[in-house]
Amino acid sequence: MVFLTTRSHALLKVILDSYYPLKIKDVARDFQVSERTVKYDLDNVRQWLKERNVILHSQPNKGLWITEEQEHRNALKENLQIDDSKTLILPQKDRVKHFLFILLLSEGYQRMNDLADHMGVSRNTVVADVKDAEKLLDGWRLELVTKQRYGVRVDGSERHKRYALENLIHDLLDGIDMYRMVQGMFLENGQEARTGPLLEKWLISRAELGEIIHSIKAWMNAAAETLADRALISLLIRLCIVFHRVQRGQLVTADDAELGEARHWSGYELFSHEVRALCQRLHVDIPEHEIAYACLPLLGTEQVPREARAGRIVLDVFQATKELTEAVSNRMLAPLHEDQELMRLLFAHLDDSLNRYRQGVLFANPLTEEIRRSYARMFDAVKRSCEEVFWQRGVYWLDADIAYFVLHFQAGYDRWLEQKKADALVVCGTGRGTSRFLKTYLESELRSLRVVGLCSSTEVEKYLASRRVDVIISVLPIKAEVPVVIVSPLPTRQDINQIQNCLEALQVEGGNRQQTVNARKEAWFPTMTADLNPSDLPVVERLSQDVICKGYEISQKIVTAFREYVTEQTASGLTLHLLLMVNRLAFGSPYQEEWESLGEAESKEWKAWREKLNQLMAEANLQVPSSEVTAIMRYFSGKGAVESESGSTHTQRTGH
Repeated sequence: MVFLTTRSHALLKVILDSYYPLKIKDVARDFQVSERTVKYDLDNVRQWLKERNVILHSQPNKGLWITEEQEHRNALKENLQIDDSKTLILPQKDRVKHFLFILLLSEGYQRMNDLADHMGVSRNTVVADVKDAEKLLDGWRLELVTKQRYGVRVDGSERHKRYALENLIHDLLDGIDMYRMVQGMFLENGQEARTGPLLEKWLISRAELGEIIHSIKAWMNAAAETLADRALISLLIRLCIVFHRVQRGQLVTADDAELGEARHWSGYELFSHEVRALCQRLHVDIPEHEIAYACLPLLGTEQVPREARAGRIVLDVFQATKELTEAVSNRMLAPLHEDQELMRLLFAHLDDSLNRYRQGVLFANPLTEEIRRSYARMFDAVKRSCEEVFWQRGVYWLDADIAYFVLHFQAGYDRWLEQKKADALVVCGTGRGTSRFLKTYLESELRSLRVVGLCSSTEVEKYLASRRVDVIISVLPIKAEVPVVIVSPLPTRQDINQIQNCLEALQVEGGNRQQTVNARKEAWFPTMTADLNPSDLPVVERLSQDVICKGYEISQKIVTAFREYVTEQTASGLTLHLLLMVNRLAFGSPYQEEWESLGEAESKEWKAWREKLNQLMAEANLQVPSSEVTAIMRYFSGKGAVESESGSTHTQRTGH
């Protein structure tokens, strides 16, 4: 039997999911390893497939592929999933997680030799893993205790142990496991739900899992609830852990704030009823505070009233968002902190995530590894910045959370790159076929280039008179006031390099001009006005004046009406948000789904805020969608600013 490494296991899954040839250099780039390493892993992959009568085809300059039909591919994926716990050789990083998972579920000390047998490694290897295990446990406020002749054990509170277990489970599950959890909840979608071979071996039996799934489905049907995939996965994992620990007499301490939040949730009565029915079937006696702990992943579907959150630690989300964007900007050498869209969307995401963090709730992210591979530089920048900004606030994000943040920052970074693109005019003899081919080819080869126009050689002067252009790319010799690069109708690699050199020179020249402007302390001037026809400038000026005045008018009314709910910092952010909101309304692009969650209940406080905001908008003759109102309410706190023990001001949120 072939033994797969984690990387070759992941490579095999990529091959089974691909319906076109994969080039080794592309695979090496995605996995951030050398081509030689990929070729070495392919030996195991090829042998694994050969044992199942499948041929891995390969051809120079084409790549790797298999020719199996979808039904057979699915069978191979199922086979790969079943073999995971038996054939997978874990790298050191994942081995430490498995090692800790076993320890957290164990009672008392575990002998090194027994752990080595469980892991399929030598005793010396387990001893060497202890140091890395201690580092992980320290972040979860747990301690690894070693005692000669006894072995090792994990010491700490039950609540911290469960939090560590959930962290490890989310890390150990891959996208396929998570997909099966969700799809398998309903038999008509395919196979039964699974929690993965490792968890079913150490955490819960198949029979118990079936009973838990039955209860979740019964509650969803009775409450007419539709859960997001990540909430469903989080609920299933938490219930599995709760029943495993309660059956062994390991209970979390009661938390009044937690119990208060649960009881204020409108679905608590139905949920509690189903859990107690589950307890009877499994012959488990579970106290109410354990039910409250189990339902926390569901509280994100409803704004919990402020009085129920009185015991929670709070921090200023707006300030944390600002510091995080500045830190990432410095690491990426890009002015991402100036991107207002990034700031708004990231603020909303952090507000939701911090609310979950305070409740000790984790959400799955099946794309974590793909995001880490695809945006390696951004992932590293965001992770280091999160450590810098949040660790001092006592918040330790998982890679799954960081991966979601990365998507926000990468979108902002791509917008910035789009703005930095050089505008090019493509010129050929007729301005038709050749130029259109050049446009498609050049934009695919040069990411920093944007083709803004196509014309013939006789139309160049006319085009330049109406539009700003940074460079002209022509198949014919022409003269112009902007740089001109002459290329062949079918550009060669030398032509591409020539264009690239020209673009780099333009960036340097642009940077020097900006430095000169800064040195002279000249007034700010929007460069986009250079793209406008001079005759249009008066109209644009009047439009911008109307937008600014209307935005200022409504911002003053709202800030005054909600003065007790905003701090000085959030008031500034809210004013800017409202100015931009009026601008969005003027151009027909208000918020849509980003700020709206259909079917969610709101607390009385939020309903009152919404009614007041709608009244102010109506008085100002503004037709504002509910998504914009929801976005505004995120700047409000439950009762203004509260003082922390250190004397610093934080904002207490009531929204989700």
